[in-house]
Amino acid sequence: LVGKDERKDIALVSFESDDMNIPVAILGDSDKVERGDICFAMGTPLGYGSSVTQGIISATGRSGSGVNNISDFIQTDAAINQGNSGGPLINIYGEIIGINTWIASQSGGSQGLGFAIPINNVKKAIDDFITGGKVTYGWLGVSIGTIEEEYKKDMGLTGKDGGFAFQVFLGSPAAKGGIQPGDYITALNGKPAKDANQLTREIGDLSVGETATFTIIRAGKQMEIRIKIEERLDTTVADSSKLWPGFIASPLTESVRQQLKLDAKTEGILVANVEAKSPASVISLQPGDIITAVCDKEVKTIQDFYKALSSNQKEIWFDVIRSGHKISTMRYKM
Repeated sequence: LVGKDERKDIALVSFESDDMNIPVAILGDSDKVERGDICFAMGTPLGYGSSVTQGIISATGRSGSGVNNISDFIQTDAAINQGNSGGPLINIYGEIIGINTWIASQSGGSQGLGFAIPINNVKKAIDDFITGGKVTYGWLGVSIGTIEEEYKKDMGLTGKDGGFAFQVFLGSPAAKGGIQPGDYITALNGKPAKDANQLTREIGDLSVGETATFTIIRAGKQMEIRIKIEERLDTTVADSSKLWPGFIASPLTESVRQQLKLDAKTEGILVANVEAKSPASVISLQPGDIITAVCDKEVKTIQDFYKALSSNQKEIWFDVIRSGHKISTMRYKM
């Protein structure tokens, strides 16, 4: 075993052979794969070796739950069943364009929803295996997500693509470089960001120690920030005690007002969820709380909230309404 990557569910093994004529597969370029391309899936489904099925490329850049933290699958309708995992996805030129990984199915069998890891992602892993024995992923230290149009409107981001920085790890490359919760990342190294999935994938593909340029929008103003990327460690990512602010802020929509039975005059933002052991959890913020002010600055919109949150203070405090009642101001020392 030369190396393995549990995140991608792949490994590289070496072996010795006296046979100098071992057939070698050609690795294609998965970046050139397009929707509608004819493809073939090979493997050993249900124990039937050397099976081949034909289909087309249904989509690229898919996300899903088949492999942890991966958001760049090739989707195909070529029949893939249990036992196909690890087999190649091949184009009409006989080149491997992906490694079959998982299926979406209610029955457990093929329903025309198969997914493969793009071979270009595998090539990078192979290089890492050979040079260092393990795959390294770049880490920015930001919890990035895609926001709905209503959220974009509240933030003044209507019609703009990118990834929204909901939270930032304290002490992370992002925090050191100046990225703040509420920033909207629209490009990485000059390449426009289509959505949060693409952005997360491309950040992970950055080399450890590389300095990357992020184009962001903050409070309606565009700026560029250069950040030195560090290695992504599972122990660091799992440490929610450093995740700031430790909750997701959502607009106070009419449906939320009705659900929480809020007065029409009540203004603020909704605490949608709270990360365990995070700063928000430490000061006892709860899902369903309404934040009406941050550091004595009135909060009426999501944009108001993030503007107030970005103030460089050693202590942050929130005015909160819970179950229709104003409760004591909550303070957190940075």
